[in-house]
Amino acid sequence: MSMQLLKSYPQFLVISIEVIKLRYFLYLLFFILGACIISFLKVIAYDYPQISLTRRSHCDYCGRILRWFEIIPIIGYFIVHGRCSTCKNQLSFLYPFWEFIGGTFLVTLLYWQDLNYLPFFMMLIILSFSDYYYGYIYPIFYLIALPTIFLNHSSLHLLVGISIYLLLRLLNYFYLLGLGDIEVLAIIGFLLGLSIFLKVLLLACLFCIGIFLINKKRSFRFIPYITIATGIIYLISHFIV
Repeated sequence: MSMQLLKSYPQFLVISIEVIKLRYFLYLLFFILGACIISFLKVIAYDYPQISLTRRSHCDYCGRILRWFEIIPIIGYFIVHGRCSTCKNQLSFLYPFWEFIGGTFLVTLLYWQDLNYLPFFMMLIILSFSDYYYGYIYPIFYLIALPTIFLNHSSLHLLVGISIYLLLRLLNYFYLLGLGDIEVLAIIGFLLGLSIFLKVLLLACLFCIGIFLINKKRSFRFIPYITIATGIIYLISHFIV
């Protein structure tokens, strides 16, 4: 019996190594997918509603059509050293930064086997880009979160979501709040509950206070801060659990 175990041990070790390799290869694929999703959502938010299926990626400054290797998420930025090869203007480092965050976040969701909330975060991301670029959002993007609602129908917080919406609409008569901000916060409460909503709101406000202390900015496009705060609180809540 012991001799059979010794003979089967090398085979078991080889199989284990192959499984580990496959697992990390899957993580790599999901990292690339997450980075691509961020890049894609950014383009949709920037172009909507005039989206063209024949659109080509181009330089934001001179309009030059980008070559294939320049649009590779994260890597393309460093290949051109963060500058357009034609007009030499500096490209924002936020592009590869958020693509890296998107890839890392998707791998984390895969590791936790919690992909149900991916559509919800995709909704937040595209709303954030839209708010960042233009200062307003399109309610049609809320539909992206529908799969998350269907997949988590047994753990929704309907009363919390409605209460948050009504309370913030009431506060809107005294303090100027964006309707989009109110709706997004209500959706967060609806999907994640009161406790996470309060933590998200507090952290998002702290981000705004920090930005104000740094550059004295008084006007904020709040949804990007809400999205960042939601991601952080969501991750922390999983680590604690």
